[in-house]
Amino acid sequence: MRESFSTAERSAWSTLVDAIEQLSATHSLEQVIDIVRTAARRISGADGVTFVLRDGGLCYYVDEDAIAPLWKGQRFPMSACISGWAMLNKQKAIVPDIYADARIPHDAYRPTFVKSLLMVPVGIENPIAAIGAYWADHHEPDENEVTLFESLARATATAIANVSLEASLRSAAEKASAQAAEIQRAYEQTKRDAEHRLRIEEQLHQAQKMEAVGQLTGGLAHDFNNLLAVIMGNLELLLEDQTAKGQPAKMATAALEAANRGAQLVRHLLAFSRRQPLQPEPISLNGLVTGLHALLERTLGENIAIRTHLADNLWPAIVDPSQVETALINMAVNARDAMPNGGRLTIETGNKRLDDDYIALNPEAVPGDYVMLSVSDTGSGIPPHLLQRVFEPFFTTKPIGKGTGLGLSMIYGFVKQSNGHIKIYSEVGVGTTVRVYLPRAQSVAAAAPAATPASPAPVGHGEMILVVEDRPDVRSVACRQLARLGYRVSDAADANGALRALGSIDRVDLLFTDVVLPDSMSGVDLANEARRLHPSLKVLYTSGFPDAARIGGKFSATDVLLSKPYRIDELARKLRQVLDETR
Repeated sequence: MRESFSTAERSAWSTLVDAIEQLSATHSLEQVIDIVRTAARRISGADGVTFVLRDGGLCYYVDEDAIAPLWKGQRFPMSACISGWAMLNKQKAIVPDIYADARIPHDAYRPTFVKSLLMVPVGIENPIAAIGAYWADHHEPDENEVTLFESLARATATAIANVSLEASLRSAAEKASAQAAEIQRAYEQTKRDAEHRLRIEEQLHQAQKMEAVGQLTGGLAHDFNNLLAVIMGNLELLLEDQTAKGQPAKMATAALEAANRGAQLVRHLLAFSRRQPLQPEPISLNGLVTGLHALLERTLGENIAIRTHLADNLWPAIVDPSQVETALINMAVNARDAMPNGGRLTIETGNKRLDDDYIALNPEAVPGDYVMLSVSDTGSGIPPHLLQRVFEPFFTTKPIGKGTGLGLSMIYGFVKQSNGHIKIYSEVGVGTTVRVYLPRAQSVAAAAPAATPASPAPVGHGEMILVVEDRPDVRSVACRQLARLGYRVSDAADANGALRALGSIDRVDLLFTDVVLPDSMSGVDLANEARRLHPSLKVLYTSGFPDAARIGGKFSATDVLLSKPYRIDELARKLRQVLDETR
């Protein structure tokens, strides 16, 4: 073993050590090639070096450092170059005289300065590159030079493997990061979908509950209407009796007023159940709000400031104006009650289009053009857990005795029956906003004529009225009311009895029948059969059911319905309307 090295040899080994340290810190193949090319030239002292990569079946001369150009950037078949031979045979090639070696393609070297070379493969089991050194004169590398080159080749193989591994790890990390991001996006989407589905299910459950309550209240309204018809009819007959004076008359009047309030309560129930009779027409919400401003100021009091923001070029809405007025007053009163110490009430109108994005979050709504009426207050607000219940009938956040809980439920039913949409927003300590979206109309109706003072109830002229009602108490009251109004009266409990009466009575001028009758024949069926037998017969329908047409049959365009409970003067006017019309 050699005991000392020359200065050149020590410099070469020092260069190799520095190159190995640099290769251990590289992160790209380009850096590896640059370090090896520079170190190989210094180590060998050669006139040129090349770095060759194996590219499939070709030798790719990637880079070089030489006194004159060699083959940088060119590719040759592995069987046609010495670098290919070194990689295929997995051994170094020492060539002192290229023209004396059969492995060398002499024609490829004639244009170059190369006379001698050393080619070392990079990699032991499966060489992936080669490092070559070239001399312009005859040169035979000694053992030290070969050892240096082989050491550099081994370090290069390790560096390339590390770069490849690092690239694989980086790619794997990027792929894992992308997969994680995709999983996160999928999770977030799934979470949004689940939350959306939960909101839809909650809204559907609420809608089903409201529909069930609506059906219940609609059915109750029918029974209440019949009871109120008996109570109100008897009280009116009692008050018209000349013997009813003094304290009994006052008591009857108070009872009649209470019955009227009961009838109003039933109308509220019908509004919630979406079965009240409506008379929609094109109206201007701006005009309606302006017309109610003075009334609202008196109703709310001096400590509530009213602000209005009425949109320019507001579309007309197709809706029952009286119901809109009632709804606006109810919303204003609710707002007042939420601001016991005073505050601000803001009424706003606007043109709104409910698009698919809105419908996705509010599936009970229908896309389209709407006219918005918004009422906002600066009151106490409603807690989130109570907000979804505010449209339920008889539910109220007010103290006991301070509200019936029918205001918002009536508005809800009226809006839904009008093919509109209602939305409530509230924040505790900030206030509440109720937005009502009413269907857009194409034009505004002409102003209605001023109301004329009520005239006395018209009386009969001895016409014969056939009353058909299955409930004896209601039938009895109706017969006595008709007799009081000056009509002759006959009655029947069902359709068959009515047909028998029509066959036995000489003349019947009007059939006053309940829409819903026992057995298989409804009041509408009875009227059709009676008109077939007596074409000139007039008909007036009555019913305590809010949707009498759906239950009792389809009315004709000229049919008239008197809803229960009714006052005697309402009955009188409807009778004369039907009897006096010409067919």
